Amino acid sequence: MAQSEARGVTTDRAAGQRVTVFFDGGCPLCRREIDHYRRLHGAEHLDWLDIHADPDGLAAAGIPWQQAMERLHVRDGAGILRTGAYAFVALWRELPGYRWLARTVSVIPGFIWIMDRIYTVFARWRWRRRCQEGVCGTPGGAR
Repeated sequence: MAQSEARGVTTDRAAGQRVTVFFDGGCPLCRREIDHYRRLHGAEHLDWLDIHADPDGLAAAGIPWQQAMERLHVRDGAGILRTGAYAFVALWRELPGYRWLARTVSVIPGFIWIMDRIYTVFARWRWRRRCQEGVCGTPGGAR
């Protein structure tokens, strides 16, 4: 994915919309992490879309299913779609207990870019494992 895409692509969605987190609820590791975030103060103000259970929810966002399964996606309140480490930072900015982390990684030049390179290696590994489970190319996964 190009760096400009990783940072976010502006959409026609109006500013001030609820933040939406698109995640793979069929991945045990991903689900545990998202469940952690969902229990936090402030999480009730975000929309959480499990793309494994509800792949049709991606159509309205204009995100291809496989692309969404390969990397975490977050549409921020300004309507910018962020992926990978940039998505995590967008998510952390919305959660009071994680705002300090979002601020910290944002002020260090190049740090989020480095985080994204590391995330990309992990995401590729995770996607290969999901493919071995029969999920690749099958919206909603093998059932």
